Amino acid sequence: MSEENVFSKWVDGEKPVPLKAEWQPVPEKKPKKKPSAIDDKKRFDGFMKLYAKCAVVISVLMLIVLFIGAVALPEFAAPGNPTDNEVVHRYVGSAEHETGAENVIAGMILNYRGFDTFGESCVLFLAVCCVMLLLWATNDKLKAEAAACEKTAPRDAILANVARLLLPCVLCFGMCVLFNGHVSPGGGFSGGSILGAALILFAVAFGAEAVQRFFTEKVFNTVRITGLMIYAVMFGVYIYQGANAVPSNLARYIVLVIDIAVGLVVMSTMYGFYSFYTKGEL
Repeated sequence: MSEENVFSKWVDGEKPVPLKAEWQPVPEKKPKKKPSAIDDKKRFDGFMKLYAKCAVVISVLMLIVLFIGAVALPEFAAPGNPTDNEVVHRYVGSAEHETGAENVIAGMILNYRGFDTFGESCVLFLAVCCVMLLLWATNDKLKAEAAACEKTAPRDAILANVARLLLPCVLCFGMCVLFNGHVSPGGGFSGGSILGAALILFAVAFGAEAVQRFFTEKVFNTVRITGLMIYAVMFGVYIYQGANAVPSNLARYIVLVIDIAVGLVVMSTMYGFYSFYTKGEL
């Protein structure tokens, strides 16, 4: 044993004890194996199989719940069925006084069933967000192809001339339905649908580039987010003030503002669907 590999340890009254120094190499870390395309495909196939099984189970459970609910309904024209529903009389007789809306339907949708309508607006907001995530053309090549198709697509002269005549009428009618929904037939959903259809007609007749001059991506996001926030704030104020205890004059303006907010969300959702399904961006 060489002197380099031996160490002496002196202890009182004992002989030196040779110690052997052993060098242990540090094990090398194996590089992590990058997942290959085959591994990704296997994981995706496994996810799809699990997704299909979960979808079947959830669908069966929903059918069972719906079947149990249908069986539990009272028989048609049974003697024990309720013959009078006081909710109808409350809506028809007190809607104008309690909600400030001369249109009973607007009072029901925006006041009595305000949470439900707010939920529907949130569904539209989330739907257009999902469409944006799925169809957004992030690839520069796709954007270039969409822009080339947009420029080379022939414009129909008849459609353009008819659109010039119809668009002012459609816009005026949509604004009238939107702003007078609380006192006449119409409202946020109807007026927003008309305004969204006017934007789509303008894009079809004159091209998406013409719409982008005033309805850009920033304007689109601002309109839909602002509309939903206005609805949430105004309805929160309405509930905080005691709902039916709000004076009818103030409630009328609250209903009007909520109506406009719903119309903005519906309008932006309709045009967003059209734009992302046709060219993958605004």
